[in-house]
Amino acid sequence: MKEGEVLIILIILLLAIVIIFIMVWDSYKMDQRIANENTDNVIIENNSINFNSLTLKQKIAQMIIVRGDGYDKDFVKLNIGGIHLDRQNSEESYKGCIENYQSNSRIKLFVTTDLEGAWNPFRRLGEEYSFPTISEIETKEEAYNLGLRHGKILKELGFNLNFAPVSEFEDKVYGGRVFSGTKEEVKEKLEGYILGLQENVLGTCKHYPGKGMIKNIHWSSDRQEISKEDLGLFEDCIKNNISAIMVGHQIVSGELDSDKKPSSVSKEIISNLPERVLIISDEINMLGLRMFYFFNKRKMYKDLINSGENIILDFSVTPKSVYSLIEKLEKEVEKGEINEDTINKSVRKILLAKGYFLD
Repeated sequence: MKEGEVLIILIILLLAIVIIFIMVWDSYKMDQRIANENTDNVIIENNSINFNSLTLKQKIAQMIIVRGDGYDKDFVKLNIGGIHLDRQNSEESYKGCIENYQSNSRIKLFVTTDLEGAWNPFRRLGEEYSFPTISEIETKEEAYNLGLRHGKILKELGFNLNFAPVSEFEDKVYGGRVFSGTKEEVKEKLEGYILGLQENVLGTCKHYPGKGMIKNIHWSSDRQEISKEDLGLFEDCIKNNISAIMVGHQIVSGELDSDKKPSSVSKEIISNLPERVLIISDEINMLGLRMFYFFNKRKMYKDLINSGENIILDFSVTPKSVYSLIEKLEKEVEKGEINEDTINKSVRKILLAKGYFLD
C-alpha cells in the first residue's frame, strides 16, 4: 500500500473517531439536561393547576402521547402528556406499568390504547378479554353492552382514553372495525357503543372526516371524496358527547376540502370541529403523513400544532429525541412560527379533560 493511501485511510479513521466522539458527547450532554429536568415548578392544589406555573416546554410536552410499554422515568421528567400501551403480557404488567407512570407523574397522564373492535391488544390476557368484532354487533343494545364491557375492562387496567369507535362505513384495510348495517343502523350502534364506553373511560371517534380505512395509510398516502353521510357519522358522535375526535391522514375533497394536504395538518378540516372536543392526530409516523414532509419532523409538528391538533400521537420517539424536538418547537414559538396562544388553548383543553380545574 502506498504512503498516500495509508494517509487517506488514517485521515478517514481520525474523522470517524472525531464524529463518534462528538455523537457520544452530545448524547451525554442530552442525558444530563434531561436528568436536570423536573416538574416541581408545576403548582397543583386540590386538583387545581396554576396554568402559568407550567413552562413552555412542559406545555408542548403535554400535547404529546408516546409509546409507554416499559416504564421510563425520563418521559415523566419531561411532563409528557400521555402513554400508549398494547404490548403487555398480563394484567399485572399493565396495571404495574400504568401505576408506575401515574404515581411518578406530577400531572396525570392520558393512558391510551386501540380497543376498537377487530385487533385486540389484550388477546394474550385470557378468555375474559375475548370480544366480538365490531362488525359482528347486530343491535344498538349489543353495541352499548360491548362499549360498557370495553370501558370497564380498560378502567380496571388503568386506561382512561380509548381510541374507538371507528366512525366510518367501510373498513377495507383490516375488516371488523366498523359497524355493519344500513346507515341508520350504523348511527344507532355508534350511539350505543359511545354511551356504554364513556360510562368508564373517554372515547374517540375516528378517522375524521371519514373514509380513513379505504386504504392503509400506514404505508401510503390516500385521497378520498367526503360525503354528507361521512360527516353525519361524526356529527352524531358529537351529539352523543364523544370526548375526542381523531383526525386521519387522508387527503380529502368533496363536502370538506383539505387543500391538498393530509387532513391531520389541514386547518380547513380541523376548524370544522367544535371547541369542546379534544382533537387528536392519528399516529404521525404513518407514511401517509411522513412522506408528505419528506421526514421533516419539526415542520410536521409545527403544522400539526398550527392546524389545531390538541394531542399528537408519536410512538417512535425516545426521551432524547422528544426533548430535542421540544427544544426546536420552543424556538419556533420564539420566532413566531408557532402561535403560543394555540398551544395554551390546547393544553387547557387537555388539563380540563384530565379532570383538573385551572387557576
